[in-house]
Amino acid sequence: MSWRNTLVTNGEMADLLTMLHAAGMPNTQSGTNLLLCPMPHERGGRLRFDPKHRRWQVSPGFEAHPAYWVTWVGAAAMAAWSGARLPTRTEALDATLGAPPARNCNYATGDVSPVIEPGLGTGQVHHLVGNLQIWCGDGPAQNAHRPEQRFLFGAAWNTPGSRAAVTEERSRYLLGSSRGVGIRLVRDSATTQATGLGAWELAHRVNRWIEEIGAPGRSPGELDRSLVTALTAGAPTS
Repeated sequence: MSWRNTLVTNGEMADLLTMLHAAGMPNTQSGTNLLLCPMPHERGGRLRFDPKHRRWQVSPGFEAHPAYWVTWVGAAAMAAWSGARLPTRTEALDATLGAPPARNCNYATGDVSPVIEPGLGTGQVHHLVGNLQIWCGDGPAQNAHRPEQRFLFGAAWNTPGSRAAVTEERSRYLLGSSRGVGIRLVRDSATTQATGLGAWELAHRVNRWIEEIGAPGRSPGELDRSLVTALTAGAPTS
């Protein structure tokens, strides 16, 4: 398994959101933000939709900063689009064992810093700990009828950076988001660039799930697991 060396940037997230919108999957469905919560600038909102040009734009100067206010659905969509996946909590624990202390945590800089960490090369993982917590691909065991949750891992610019804080078990619902959680991608033998899903396929899968919401007898847990499957299943074979 290999870890991508940087967190996903605002620029990359804007590209994905724009392509999904063009493919017929707007970020907001019936008042609910599926992929990203577009917040005001004073609350860290760096991404916004431009209805005139029908594309997502990044606040100038923040293109290379890591994307936050991203839901697990948005993180999983980015992973599927990239031919990658989200790490499990155990994989994150193993990867950060013995890692240097976080540079950007506990309000040291007042916000995220760019994804490139000073002093590190392209062959090293930047901000392995710190800058942002990350969404994981797995979550705590839930009652089958209750909504699914997914683990968060690590330290962020606005959380403590001690090993105890980094490894503390925490989780959030699939549509949750915050200013302290972003996306880190990993690849293994089953996830390569060739397995990535195009924007049209991703939009089709999520829109099909949206249609399922109105079906009678579907519990929140069943609907959540259906969405997880839609976002993590491999590319269709020809």
